[in-house]
Amino acid sequence: MADVSLPQLKSPERPRGSAWRKRRNVLLVVQGLIFLHIAHWLWTKTTISPIEPSESMAFVREGVVNSGFVLFALMLLSTALLGRWFCGWGCHVLLLQDACSKWLERRGIKPKPFRSKSLGFVPFFLGFLMFLWPAVHRWGWTPLSQFMHQRFAWFPAAGPVEPWPGVSYELSTSEFWSTFPSFWIAVPFFLICTAGAVWFLGSKGYCTYACPYGGLMAPLDRLAPRRIVVDPELCERCGVCTSVCTSHVRVHEEVHDFGSVVDQGCMKCGDCIEACPQEALQFGWATPPAFRADASPANSKLFKFSWRMEVAILLVWLAAFFGFHGLYNLFPLLMAAGMAALVAWFAWAALTSISRANFTVHRRTLRFHARTTTWGWSVRLLAFAFILLSVHSVWVRAELGRVQRLAAGVDLDKRLVFSSTPLVATGTQAEQCRDAIRRHQRLRPIGRGGLALADSPPGWLSRAWCHTALGEWSEAIPFVEQHLSYFGFRDDVAGDLGLLQQLASPNDANRWYLDQLSKHPQSVRLLEDYTRWLDLQGEAQSMIVFCREHRDRVVPGGPIDLFLMRRLSLATAQAGQLEESVVWFERTLDIDPNNPAAWLRLAEVQLQLGALDSVINSARRARSLVGDDSRLLTQVMRMLDAGGAIEEAAALRQKLAESSSDQP
Repeated sequence: MADVSLPQLKSPERPRGSAWRKRRNVLLVVQGLIFLHIAHWLWTKTTISPIEPSESMAFVREGVVNSGFVLFALMLLSTALLGRWFCGWGCHVLLLQDACSKWLERRGIKPKPFRSKSLGFVPFFLGFLMFLWPAVHRWGWTPLSQFMHQRFAWFPAAGPVEPWPGVSYELSTSEFWSTFPSFWIAVPFFLICTAGAVWFLGSKGYCTYACPYGGLMAPLDRLAPRRIVVDPELCERCGVCTSVCTSHVRVHEEVHDFGSVVDQGCMKCGDCIEACPQEALQFGWATPPAFRADASPANSKLFKFSWRMEVAILLVWLAAFFGFHGLYNLFPLLMAAGMAALVAWFAWAALTSISRANFTVHRRTLRFHARTTTWGWSVRLLAFAFILLSVHSVWVRAELGRVQRLAAGVDLDKRLVFSSTPLVATGTQAEQCRDAIRRHQRLRPIGRGGLALADSPPGWLSRAWCHTALGEWSEAIPFVEQHLSYFGFRDDVAGDLGLLQQLASPNDANRWYLDQLSKHPQSVRLLEDYTRWLDLQGEAQSMIVFCREHRDRVVPGGPIDLFLMRRLSLATAQAGQLEESVVWFERTLDIDPNNPAAWLRLAEVQLQLGALDSVINSARRARSLVGDDSRLLTQVMRMLDAGGAIEEAAALRQKLAESSSDQP
């Protein structure tokens, strides 16, 4: 695993005042201050929060052009011209890896690169998965799977085609911190991506084997004409440039063979330029590697694993990655990729320590003359533990997917399930619900009767739906409450919880609705369900009082205010408070004058008050809006007739009779 030995190295001198390092250090110090600020803020968030998607992914998923997307696009464009400069000058993860490398070197430990060809493809896979797969899934895989499902029933369909939402712009946000993980996830993430990756995979281990951004920027680097170039008359091939390169690029070989550095792992940090004692290196123009006949990196000859070992390493990585990614809704893609790379390293080290009579890694002897050392047993034990954890994680992910599919297969009509005479699952669907509940119970934490290490939040609504379909409303409520507490308020989920409260404990439902609406006064679903429920309970006066009071909590004249006034107009009319009803109808029509149904209801109330002229005016306004709707035209005709506009009503009656006779 050791690199090919370098020629006798000269002591690097720095006659130019370290200009490159000074400029780079300024940027790194700024990053460090920003990182400390973020770390301090994360410390204040001691609760575990759900994973959030990257800001730069919002465009491919939802068509949102935000500042993250703009920055990412500029990074890619500049990479095509300047190479992977952003990695060396602007990445906070690289800053932490460099700091960890320096810390290890001061203690006599120089990280050695783990050279695996198969893991070298991981960043490209992650880049595709993170930035391109949403578009491929929407426009490629989903239509294809549906077509195949129609031709072959056994082929699984991916679900309905999600329409492209169109391009929207959100260049500013009031929720900047929402995409950051909690402190308890951020700290392990940085430890894995820095100390773990550097120690076992090399000083740029995370960048090499786990960074999806590098997976997109590395191919663009091969198109970049700006590169590290050499003055051949000054270069002595002393190897100092290679010895200081933390990206493990064979600089002295590549500049000799090609006149410039062609390795796409070069991050343009400038350490080699600064260290060259002859000032032979500089950042200049050169033919991009993509346009050269043979420009393979010099370190490609150092990849010496057998193809069987490469396949084994890749399979271990894939299993670990798909087990960790999204596990318990905590581990984001970047963290899962780093964890999987470390699991793959430990699996390789354990297998190699078994198959070889002598094996040393990172100056630690794991096996000597066919005898396993203490270090060797330690690595094997850790490898076994990590692989066992990976297998367990894969099982959790697979079992959760099974629970969600079983719950989705219970396709009862929600309107009937939550009605006054609830529909309950029977037969096969009831068995599906019970099977999903049993499986989900196994996904509970060990301390609560399950086999998992933590709860799996994405499964809570699935289990709640299965309990609901079986008529077990009280059992469903805690899981919906957990979902709302963990993921935050959602109108539709809170609405379903309110309906469950109505079914499970009608006496407490009123207090629950009032408490939720005091916290979320703009929730349309809760307002609709609560006012409808009060009406069904025969508490029209309580609904009127609530709507009057709730108007003080919402924006005057806004959509919620309009909804409340409409409720008041109808409720006061039913309660016989006709004059107040007219006031509410008029206010709603001032905001939304193009509502023919509201004009007709106002005409009915005015008729009860005996205001015949007003009845005719309201009926005429409705007539101008209804178009050819025969049902509404019939109501207009009745209001005109009742108001005394007999001739106008007769003409409308004649028109309705003619239109009905013309219909086949």
